[in-house]
Amino acid sequence: MLLDIHHETTYRYAVPAAYSMQYVRLFPRTDGGQRILHWAIDSPGRRWRQTDAYGNQVYSMSLTETHDEIRILAYGQVETSDDRGLLLPHDSSVPPLAFALQTPLTATGPQIEKLAGAALGEAHGISVSSSDSLKALMGAVFQAVAYKKGATDVSATAAEALAQGKGVCQDMAHIFIAACRARGIPSRYVSGYLLTEDRDHTSSHAWAEAWVADAHRGNGAWLGFDITNNRLAGPELCRLAVGRDFMDAGPIRGMRLGGVDEKMHVRVAVAGQ
Repeated sequence: MLLDIHHETTYRYAVPAAYSMQYVRLFPRTDGGQRILHWAIDSPGRRWRQTDAYGNQVYSMSLTETHDEIRILAYGQVETSDDRGLLLPHDSSVPPLAFALQTPLTATGPQIEKLAGAALGEAHGISVSSSDSLKALMGAVFQAVAYKKGATDVSATAAEALAQGKGVCQDMAHIFIAACRARGIPSRYVSGYLLTEDRDHTSSHAWAEAWVADAHRGNGAWLGFDITNNRLAGPELCRLAVGRDFMDAGPIRGMRLGGVDEKMHVRVAVAGQ
């Protein structure tokens, strides 16, 4: 499938900022059955590119002149694999077991433990994961959390989102990841784009990948789970970045000096061919 993507993020300040630094993960990955046909990122100030430990392309952008607006635009075309449930070999210097460790956003709790026990059983360890049990976990999270914009913010933990029973794609991915890690199963957060006709769901998206130990003749592989839509990852998804949670893979993070009363506007459009 061909995905035409346009992602524009604008920050505006009532009082100008003296300095800004942004870390941008808006360059699609070239693994997972996808290929970049063309891609560009437009932004003000100086920038340089590096590859982080997870294999993500990260642009560091600095703006040292006084400014009351920052506009970052990413756009291009990506070809994705037509396969659903494509198994992905491990692709970074960080070992799979590192993704079995909890983070503040994916810490376990009584409800997470209950969810994990019902879907994955009580056994613990990397070898207990299977595609069937992980699909059952995805279905359990889908049933437990209603999609509702504005119900949470980026600081919400998996336990908090599960307790209130509503959230967005980020929350559902974190809950799935937390439940996997509660049983010692490596699982990672994926940020990217979703082709959808549903206006209630933004085209900017998040899902999870879990380690299936018995895949690839016992060598293991990553399998993607789009929890928000209760299905395995497929051609409608474009992968931007992976990490332990949102903090590692979020599209844009930054800091500034000054810049009082920040307002952010994001516009994402994804069209398929």
